[in-house]
Formats: sequence, structure tokens, C-alpha cells
Amino acid sequence: MAASSAHVGPTSRRAIPLALALGVQLLCVGCDRVETPTTADSLDGVVCPFSVYWPPRDPRDNPPESAKPLLRGSLALDAKQVARGGAEVRLVVTVTRPSEETDRQFWNSELAFADIAWMDEVRVWDADRKWLWPNLPYLLRLPGQERIERYGGTDPGKHVDNDFAAVLIRKYDARGKAEASETKDAPLVSAEWHAEGTAKTDLQTIVHVAKSDPFLLHLKADNHPARGQVKVWLVYADFLGTRPPRTWPKEREWAGGILAYFEIDWETSAGDGCRGIVRHKRPEEGTGFKWAEWAAGTAQVRLSDIAQ
Repeated sequence: MAASSAHVGPTSRRAIPLALALGVQLLCVGCDRVETPTTADSLDGVVCPFSVYWPPRDPRDNPPESAKPLLRGSLALDAKQVARGGAEVRLVVTVTRPSEETDRQFWNSELAFADIAWMDEVRVWDADRKWLWPNLPYLLRLPGQERIERYGGTDPGKHVDNDFAAVLIRKYDARGKAEASETKDAPLVSAEWHAEGTAKTDLQTIVHVAKSDPFLLHLKADNHPARGQVKVWLVYADFLGTRPPRTWPKEREWAGGILAYFEIDWETSAGDGCRGIVRHKRPEEGTGFKWAEWAAGTAQVRLSDIAQ
């Protein structure tokens, strides 16, 4: 089945199981329906939807009718033409958790990880002893005080927070083979997630939608037609022993894996804007990124391919 497209060691205490919590990094992603790409269209305003299942699923496989997505997500692009026929493209990943009562029961029953002793210490109940949803942005982000209070502390073995969801982006030539110098040694990467419209939260606040940091790509044209490809990975750093699909890359993303992967084929020309196609696909390769060093603070978050 074709990919869906849109135009154009010790386990961390603080990691409320990936699965449990969001699984967002930890989850694998699968498409609800498959569409066949057609002629490239404007990339401005394009939204590519995807779903995350646990355990992960290859997006080419039809999930059973009984299968419930752990999360639903989208990769949204905004593009504008700039000087000399080039373009600026803004990318944001949004993850939304189904939030009916049946979904809450599903999360609680499927992602409880009863075999992990410390899970009782990181799960939260309300006054009626009703299990509360994990706060989705806190669940996915790299260290943060709110998350420490809710999900426990740093992994005692790795001495870092090894349970987070991150977005990583690399730029390539039109064949997707040769990586651009702007991202080869320093890809765009972030594990910050935001709750829009919620000014203040506490232990009992429930947030079902998490938005990534916005990323900004610059596509050069120099008054000549230009083409290229952008690759986007959504990963989770700790799969708690759960294996990704056999079709996934063999390299693990720091004891975790890839939840979703996208390819953006783009082309620019003076006066014609930025056109292209976005595809949600099975990942052919891993991110090639040193997550352990980055999570330990020796590498920086990078949201633009232009040095700031």
C-alpha cells in the first residue's frame, strides 16, 4: 500500500511510559487512509495527517478495525516566497490525544505497565480515585520542572532524562541522497512541546494537544528553478522494550524508535512560489543523531537552518 500523502538499560522513573504517557515518541505511527500523490501544488497551508499506534505500525499496513490510535497528529507547513525566487517554509508537528471516556479507559488499561514497580509512583488520580490522563505536552518534552513533579526524576542509570519525544529535520538533494551542508552536521532538532491556550497548569491540569516548536527552513533558488527534499522524523527516546515494526531501520534511536516519518519533495522558481508534495511514509533510515549527547545538554536545540 502506498504511503499517505498531502499536497503539495534501566528504565527511567521519570518516563511515564512512553506508552503510557504518550507514547508519542514511543509510539509508532500508522495512517488511517492512503492517498495517491498527484501533481505538486503550493506547500503553503499544507497539512499531512498521521496516526500513532502502540505498538508501532507500518503506515502501509491497514490496522484492524478494532485498533485504536493512541494519538492523532499532523505535520503543517506554511511557505512564502522570498528574494531571488527562494522560499521560507515553517513546519510544526501537532499531536492530539483522543479524549473520550472510552479513550481514557483504553490508555489506562493498555499502558499501565503493571510489571514496572515505580509506575504507581508516577500515576495520578483525582478526588474520586479516577486515573487522570498524563499531561501530553509534559509527557513529551525534555526535562522540565512540571514534568519532574508529575512523572518522577532522572533515569538513575543514564543520569539523564531518556524519555521524550523529539522532531528532527534534515535537508537533501532532489533524489534524497546527498545531504545539504546546513543540516549534515547540525540537523534541526527540538523536544519542546507546547499547550496552546493554557496559561497555567498544575498537577491536575489535563492537556490533550501538544504542539512542537516551529522549525524554519530556507530553500534557495537564486532566480533559477531549484528542487530538493526534506526529511522529518518524530521519535521517542525510550520504547520500554517494545520493538518497532520489522520494516523499521535496525538502528535504535537511543533505546527508543521512530513514531512517524515524512518526506517533503519541493521545487521553487521565480514568481511561482514553493510547490511540492508531503508524504507520510515508512522510514528507510534512522536520524543518525547522537541523542545521548544532545539530551545531556552538550548539543543545542536548533530551529532554523540559518545560523542565528
